[in-house]
Amino acid sequence: MTATLASAPSPLLGRGPELTRLRAVLKRGGPQLIVVTGPRGRGKTAVVRQALSGRHAIYLETCELTEAELLQDFRAIAHAVLGEAPTPQRPGVLPMASGLGGWLSVLMGIVDRTEGDRPLALALDGMEALLGVRRKLGGIISEVFQSARSRGISLRLILTARDPRTLTALVGPEGALGPADLELALPALPFRTAGWGHGGRDALDAFRRWAVFGDDPAHLPGGLTGGGLEASVIGRVLVPGGDLFDAPLGRLERTFQRPARYAAVLRALAHGPLSWSGILEKARGIDSGGQLAPYLRRLEEEALVRVDLPLDASPHSRTRRYALGDPFLAFWFGWVLPHRSLLSTMGAETVWRHHIGPTLEGHYQSWMEEIARRWLRDHAEEAFGVQAREAGALWGGEAEFPVAGRLANGQVCFGLTEWSPAGRDLARDMGERMKASRYGIGREARTPIFFLAGEGDEAVRRMVARVPYASVVDLADVMGPPPGAG
Repeated sequence: MTATLASAPSPLLGRGPELTRLRAVLKRGGPQLIVVTGPRGRGKTAVVRQALSGRHAIYLETCELTEAELLQDFRAIAHAVLGEAPTPQRPGVLPMASGLGGWLSVLMGIVDRTEGDRPLALALDGMEALLGVRRKLGGIISEVFQSARSRGISLRLILTARDPRTLTALVGPEGALGPADLELALPALPFRTAGWGHGGRDALDAFRRWAVFGDDPAHLPGGLTGGGLEASVIGRVLVPGGDLFDAPLGRLERTFQRPARYAAVLRALAHGPLSWSGILEKARGIDSGGQLAPYLRRLEEEALVRVDLPLDASPHSRTRRYALGDPFLAFWFGWVLPHRSLLSTMGAETVWRHHIGPTLEGHYQSWMEEIARRWLRDHAEEAFGVQAREAGALWGGEAEFPVAGRLANGQVCFGLTEWSPAGRDLARDMGERMKASRYGIGREARTPIFFLAGEGDEAVRRMVARVPYASVVDLADVMGPPPGAG
């Protein structure tokens, strides 16, 4: 008797390349070692389950249980898939005194029952939890997989972890398991995939939804709500019981021992990137750099905060700033959290319409700068025929640019963004900054790019038309066409 993992309901949005690579390795003959890593919420579990859909597989999704409970569940799952108790068929691996096999006995029993049968995938999803309850389990897994390798058994061992460093002693040239046949590090969703996946009706709406819900695949709506952005925010974020109502705080509580300190850093960064001193000034309850350093380091490890350097700085420059890695965190900590206490007295709709929605222009402007940098990094070829060699921002020197980069043909780009078209002479601003900047100095091909939101920007377009070699990129260009559009 054999069993297969139940079919997943639908393909995963934005994970096609990862699924293709994973499925290709699963089809190979012989033993295979696969490692899938990525911060919490990136979709490791969903990708593994989708890849194993319909395959002969034993899949253990770990959680916060004792070792005895995890082993009991693992033994029962293996029994259900194999149709018999997963005990070794060869001498040398003894059962426990109770007659039930320990980790080595169960794992070796799985290997023995794969011999001569069709390939079997063994997925251990969440190695942090397994190694946390049994530190020696890594050695046991290595012993079992090396046995499968030496015997040529078609076992596909899949390990997942939030941080690849968790598996350093196991995977790699010096690891007990050796190099992996496939290492998948799951990135955040591409911003276009996320924006349209959140239900964007047009490019502007797709951008707004991305700026609110972010590019974490765990935040995709999944059919939970319909309607416009207002209805989605109210139903998912502002109403108690919504799937994202407590999501950021819940993640902090699951990840950190002192979540309040981490929340203070995230709230300080919610309105835009800050220097080290800027965080110390705004983060309540953190009084010194010595206190701040470990919190920032852990937030970086969890991909909640990133460190940016200006493009013209050396790798060791102190002219750096810290920014939130996902716009949903900025929206939640900067605009939702300060108004949470009003929800019980005013109601979600009133809080949105009077306290959150009308104040979001600053949020949109900030994340329009970020999405313009990502567009230059990933999609410059659409406008200029060549890809970007580098993309980012310039600050701390003669002139500041929220967007800048260098293309593969040597062309240097300077970008300004404008969410609201009123009252700013972008052409003059661009000219003055470009004259003052040393970035790309000596090159004739210095291209100004004006990123516009697209609403009421005709006057701005006429203004920048007089700038030599200027390009205008609006949100329709940035977000690209909706999926399936001709």
